[in-house]
Amino acid sequence: MVHYSNIYKLKSEEKNNKITILGAGPAGMGVAYYCHKANIEYLLFEKSNAIGGNCQTFIIDEFRFDSGAHRLHDKDRQTTKEIKLLMGEDLAKINVPSQIYLEGKYINFPLSPWNLMRFLGFFQSVKDFTLILFNKIKNRSSKHKNFQEFAISTYGRKLANIFLIGYSEKLWGLPAYKLSTEIAGNRLKGLSIKNLIIEIFNKKTNQSKHLDGSFYYPKYGIGSIFEKMRVKTAANNYHLKSQITKVFHNGKRIEKIEVNNSFCHDIDLIVSSLSLDILGRAMQPTIPKKIIKVIDSIKYRDIILCTFFINKKNINKNGSIYFPSEKYWFTRIYEAKNRSKYMSPKNKTSLSVEIPTQSNSPIWQLEEGVLEEEITKQLLSLNLFSKNQIIGLNIKKIKRAYPILDNHYKEKIDIIMDYFKGFNNLIINGRNGKFQYTHIHDHMKDARKIVKKIKNNLHNELL
Repeated sequence: MVHYSNIYKLKSEEKNNKITILGAGPAGMGVAYYCHKANIEYLLFEKSNAIGGNCQTFIIDEFRFDSGAHRLHDKDRQTTKEIKLLMGEDLAKINVPSQIYLEGKYINFPLSPWNLMRFLGFFQSVKDFTLILFNKIKNRSSKHKNFQEFAISTYGRKLANIFLIGYSEKLWGLPAYKLSTEIAGNRLKGLSIKNLIIEIFNKKTNQSKHLDGSFYYPKYGIGSIFEKMRVKTAANNYHLKSQITKVFHNGKRIEKIEVNNSFCHDIDLIVSSLSLDILGRAMQPTIPKKIIKVIDSIKYRDIILCTFFINKKNINKNGSIYFPSEKYWFTRIYEAKNRSKYMSPKNKTSLSVEIPTQSNSPIWQLEEGVLEEEITKQLLSLNLFSKNQIIGLNIKKIKRAYPILDNHYKEKIDIIMDYFKGFNNLIINGRNGKFQYTHIHDHMKDARKIVKKIKNNLHNELL
């Protein structure tokens, strides 16, 4: 094996500032960006030929569309400030409502109190509220065992059953009683029948306080954030088409990595956002079988993204439309043009359709022609556009879109992380690295924290 590590040798006095970053998704790009700002030397390795990971923007002819319904939520002020400075006029605050399609009706999301009240009915709402209050008094000290219990006790049985439970089961591919309460995330905090009723009597009827329906979005798609980061940093520090094939260690320290089954790169400090299964199987010597067994037991949810190009000025005014019903294979659809007018040519638009599944499922294995026919049929039944208005279709299969947070995932991740914490120069970050349901602002916040600790030689606190 040819050894090329000397290519990347830095000055001995900079030894603590030699950072190797694995993965160019939001987590890895965030670390690279803050390393650059802190004058810390780094090298980043990414297996694909593009940066952004599962937050890319694709260009097909005159159309732009993202690899998902990505948005930048204003949940971390420092991150928002940083990205505003980075993007300048290319970043806009968007206030586009979304909707839930239920039983042939559209319900506002974030939930509008009056809209929801009309759907549930006043007496059903009051009934659910009473039961919720009773259950909270009765079970004041008890914790919810799973998402199903959490949803019913917080949102009322009808709302939970017709939307939250059905949608979550479609998205995650498991019964609600097998899902962790963590899948609720920050987006559902504060949502309850109680809060909605309070808002009604306070005459706040337009948009509920429980969720912030606004977000930030770049002029040319979510991927432009990370492209701008690369432009602002040292571009020659990025090594694309560089798959990590082996990670060599001595049991306490990562010593070097093998790239593309070809050359090796010596390691001082490594920050990995690789999926745990990829990192685990790359370790040399091989890690204990009991750890591999636990790694094999955690699962990721894959997405089929079908993007239709439509000869129509607009389809609707929604940010996204959510579909909890099993009648439809997809969980949500969204029109990129409603995020930025620059995502589609004038008088034309696109519609992206997300189908959550697994790479070993019958749907994933379908021929593209068969998949196209079925999804087209389902969309046409919604009367959003006509068949003769379809001018093109792009299908992308995205692996490891979401970590599946089942009831026992924390126990499993604790075992895996306890093993990796045994290495004194390995930091794990990212959605698939940490196996958490995280977002862009989370990744940026974590990256900022990581780099600050490294700069102050306090990174051992992160190991």
